[in-house]
Parts: sequence; C-alpha cells; structure tokens
Amino acid sequence: MKTTIQILLFTILSFSISASATETLTLHHGWHIIRGFDAFAKGEPVDLPHTWNAADGMYGNTDYYRGLSTYRKALHVPVEWEGKRIFLKVDAAQTIADVFVDNQFVMQHRGGYTAFVAELTDFLQPGKDAKLDILVNNTANVDIAPICGDFNIFGGLYRGVQLLITEDLCIDPTYYASSGVFFTQTEVSEQQAKLRVTTLLSHPEKKYEDFELEFQLWEGNKQIRKLTSSVLDIAPDLFQTSHLSEAQVTMNMEIKKPRLWNGTQDPFLYKGIVILRQNGMEIDRREEEIGFRYFHADPEKGFFLNGRPYRLLGANYHQDRAERASALHPKDYMEDFDLMQEMGSNAVRFCHYPHAKFAYQQADRRGLVSWPEIPFVNVFVNNPAYKENLRQQLHELILQNYNHPSILFWGLFNEINSGWMERPFLMVKELHQLARQLDPTRPTMGASNQNDDFNGFTDLIAFNKYFGWYGNDFHEMGEWIDQEHANHPGRMMGVSEYGAGGSVYQQIDTLVHPDPWGAWHPENWQTLYHIENWKQLQQREFLWCNFIWCMFDFSVASRKEGSVFGRNDKGMVTYDRQVKKDSFYFYKANWNKNENVLYIADRRNDQRRQPETTIQVFSNCGEAELFVNGVSFGKRAPDAVHVLTWDHIPIQKGENRIEVKNKTMKDECTWWR
Repeated sequence: MKTTIQILLFTILSFSISASATETLTLHHGWHIIRGFDAFAKGEPVDLPHTWNAADGMYGNTDYYRGLSTYRKALHVPVEWEGKRIFLKVDAAQTIADVFVDNQFVMQHRGGYTAFVAELTDFLQPGKDAKLDILVNNTANVDIAPICGDFNIFGGLYRGVQLLITEDLCIDPTYYASSGVFFTQTEVSEQQAKLRVTTLLSHPEKKYEDFELEFQLWEGNKQIRKLTSSVLDIAPDLFQTSHLSEAQVTMNMEIKKPRLWNGTQDPFLYKGIVILRQNGMEIDRREEEIGFRYFHADPEKGFFLNGRPYRLLGANYHQDRAERASALHPKDYMEDFDLMQEMGSNAVRFCHYPHAKFAYQQADRRGLVSWPEIPFVNVFVNNPAYKENLRQQLHELILQNYNHPSILFWGLFNEINSGWMERPFLMVKELHQLARQLDPTRPTMGASNQNDDFNGFTDLIAFNKYFGWYGNDFHEMGEWIDQEHANHPGRMMGVSEYGAGGSVYQQIDTLVHPDPWGAWHPENWQTLYHIENWKQLQQREFLWCNFIWCMFDFSVASRKEGSVFGRNDKGMVTYDRQVKKDSFYFYKANWNKNENVLYIADRRNDQRRQPETTIQVFSNCGEAELFVNGVSFGKRAPDAVHVLTWDHIPIQKGENRIEVKNKTMKDECTWWR
C-alpha cells in the first residue's frame, strides 16, 4: 500500500526569450498552405495559428480531412545574420511534421501537441532568401499517440512558429525544445526555500570559454538575490537519461521567508533572470516567473497546498472552440480562463494531451492548479515505435513545462483499457519510473475507468465515472466511491471526470433519463445530474480532486447525438462560449466564494405544459423569496448544495413572470403555458 506522499516543490514559468544579442522573430504571417505536396505550387494564404479542419471537423463529418498539407513561407535571411546560429521553433504541428529548407530535408517530429526545434544554420545563407516548407500530416497512425480518442485531431500549425537567432554560444534551445533553464526546489516552507538553477549551454564546436552565467531573483521591482558561475558541471546528469545536453551549469541558493504561490488566494510569482555573458558581453538570457509552494495528498484527508486543506475543484478543458477549432489565440484562452474562474474553479485538468504554454502561463498567474498529461488514451499496442513515442512525448511534456508553478502532477494515461487491445500495465509502470527520473519533485497520476492493477502504479489515481448518464443511477456514485476507497485505503483517490449531456435547445417539464447516444439531451437533466452527483462528492473529503466533464462543449466528429451532430455537449458552457448552462450557475453557487449568486434554474424551459411545477433557485447568499405573477410563494433557505426549492407552484395559461429576491439581489425570467 502507498503511504502519504509529501512533496516539497518549487517551479517556474518560461515563456519568452529576450536578450541584447539574441533575437526571437515570430513567423505568424506570410504563409501559404497547399493540400498535399507540390514543390512549385503557391497555395492559399494563411496566418498562424492555423488548422485546415476549422470548417470540416466540427459538425459530425467523420470524413474530415486527415492527410498531408504543406505550409510554405519565404524566409528573409539578412546579411547581418552572418556568424549567427538560426533555430526554427514550432510550438506544435499535428501530427507529423517534416521540415525542409530549399527542398533539403532538415528534420521530422512525431507528435502533435508539443514543441520542437530545428537548427537551420547550415541550411541558410545570410543575404539570400530561402524557401521554408513544413509538411504536416494528421493521418491516423498506430505508432504515434494518440492512436484514437473521443476528440478530433485537427491538422495544422495551430500554435505558432518562431525563429531564434543566437551567437555560437547560447543557452540550449534544442533540449526537447525546453527553455534550457530548469529550476528545482527542496525544503520549501513559510520559513525558507532552497533553489537549484540548472542551465544547459550549446556551442557547435563545444567551446565553452570565457563565459559567465548570472542568475537574478526579483520580487516585484526589487532584485533580492544574485548568483554567478563560470564552471561547467562535471559529468552532468540532471534528468538521469541518456539524452543529455552538451554542457550544464548549476547554481544553488536559499531564500528566507519566501512569499508562497498560494493558489487562487495569492498566486504570487517572483521573476528569475538567467543571463549568459561571454567576454563580459551579454549574449543570451531567459526571464521566467517563479512560484514557491509545497503540497501533498493524503488518502483520508484529501489534498493540501502549503500545509492547508485545499480541495481541487474544476473542469476538464479541451483546446477547441467554435470557428477556430484548435487554432486558439491568446484572447480565446483569456476568455476561457475567465469563465473557469467565474464558476469558482481552483484547478483545471488539461485533457488529453499537452496544451499551449500560454495556457499554463494563465494557470500560473491565476493560481489554478494544473493537471497536464500525455495522449496515452484508450489503447496500447506493443509496438516499439509507439512505446518510444510515448517516452518522447513524456520527455517533451515534462521538460518543456518543468518550470510552471501551477503544474503539480504529471498525467500518464486516460481510460486505457486492457480489453481493447494489449495490456498496458508494463507501459504504465515504465512511464511512471521515467517521469520520476525526469522530475522527482512531482507525483504521477492517471485517469482510469477500469478496475485494473495499473490503477496502483501511479502516485495518485482518479476515476472517470458517469453514474446517471451512461446507464446506472446517479445515486450510485457515492456507493461506488466508498467501495473503491475501502478496497484500496492507501491510495490517493480522486474523480477526474463526471458529467452528462445538456443542450440548451432541448427542455422538458417531466424528466426521464435520456438515451446518452440519442438525439434528446435536455439541459434540465444535466442540471439534475450535477446536483445529485455533487451532493455525494462534496461529502467525501478524502477525494483529492473533483473535475467535471467538461468546461465547454467540444467537437467529436463521430458523435451523432444531442441537438448538434459532431458535438460532445457535456460542457458547462456552449461551444461558442455564448451561453452558460444552468449547471454552470449551480457550481458557481457552490464553488465561487467571492461573488454572490442568485439564479433561477430551468429558465430556458419557457414553454410549459403542466399546470404546476417545481421551481429551483441557486443561491450562495442566503434565503430568497419567490414571486409568480407578483404573488409571493414564501421564502426558502438554501440546502447543503445551495439549492432553494418551491414545489407545486401554479403556472397560469399565457405569460408567467417568475421572480426571486433576497436582500441584495434579484433574478427573473418569463415562462408561457
């Protein structure tokens, strides 16, 4: 049996490169896309981020294009770049990317959710323009994860591309496309934090001479600590793997009485700056935000952040929205995170693959505890190439995001099933060991819907359970949790998914369990489902996490259900982000402690057939009084899940004005019968 895991953890956020001698050029404009490959075609003009499936993959078309497309761009290479090194960084390309310069092959990357870097120095001639082709292919492939999944695989360069121009000696941008700078902490508390700063260096001829690294720690506008070093580590082995960078420099410091990164209450961030100098001149740097915190999970008491109980509440989040599909812009992320926080979330599960660094940056700055994961979804095949791809994607997930303070765990799998193809248990065990080698400061976890031995291989486990939607009765949720907890009392157990479909265009007076695979997904069944499930979940404080499936409706080409084909409609908010469903306000009343809520549920069920009805209101600000057509039906107080209920309320023929009031707020809507 596992015992309580105590993790003392500090990490940082890396988001940009800036220096007097290093340039970062975004390549968002001036691209052309060609379906397939043609060495001479001009193609259609596009800007990045871009996916070619924004139109054909959203509405139940299972034949949405999964194949090869070529992104082509003319690169201007000024003569001033003579003697410089030039790197191409692609933030993500779905699924396979082949890079060519002037028809010469540079490299291939396999995996659609992580960044990669190619050095172009030897392929470019300063003073002469070049043709850059990135051939992107999202064809289904059995040796690249995910092999399958209940979400679309949108092809394209959907996160952006940059050029990095450096001196010969630079902070290494090629080490699994990481920042080349890693911050590791030990012994974090309110009294102190120990910090190790590791920087990877690169030189084409391995000449590491006359250099100095400086690390500065800033609190607001005040520099509080500084370290310098000119000594390479002997036998560097930061991540205990065979894929080591060329050279490594390590510096250590201790900070007294750090201000902790304390979730949504106080997501305080320091700034760390690493400066590389040669012969006294600055030639490269990284600037990163730093959050100190420690946490642990307990099998009986749940989750703790900085020594205090901190139950993780949130929803699953896919990189998908109307009009854009996966090609999201910063403003899209900002809107999505605003909605998460309005609902009262203090955590987010980034399902089922690595997400953009901008998304993790938002979680850092807003104090949302983050669960990222690799796309090891549903099936396992004992194919050496597939297993190596899982290892590669885990390296990239961890090393590219090592420094984000919001990330507290590494997710290794989702709903892998021993009965579908081959048994995955040995692969899970290997991935767990690899993750702990790469980052011993964070626990691993998985999201399971199986009763299998691999549930005990990760440090934490959570379950995807849909009692009350896919068969069963929603009252069985608590019974199942208690039995699983009794069977494995030493496991840190959470709920990674629970949810029900809900179309805002479908309403009914008399609720009957709908067919989850059918065309009828009334919103008010979804509301009932979440009320009854949360009643049971909130009582079980040993659950280290509670994640709704899901925050927003999203596209799944194979689904033929609900009011819109090709849509998973279990979101708290619609696909276009225009309508917050009743369930959103239910959780807002329960989770948001900073904003008062008074909300009439079932409001879109405005065409009534029955002469009497039950009216429910969500409130986190005390009792309220109900009025129907100006007549009072008395006051009610909220129950344990902030629901106020009035039964047997008469509904007259014609228009009915429904109004609810308390001392400071009111809400109203109109129904007809």
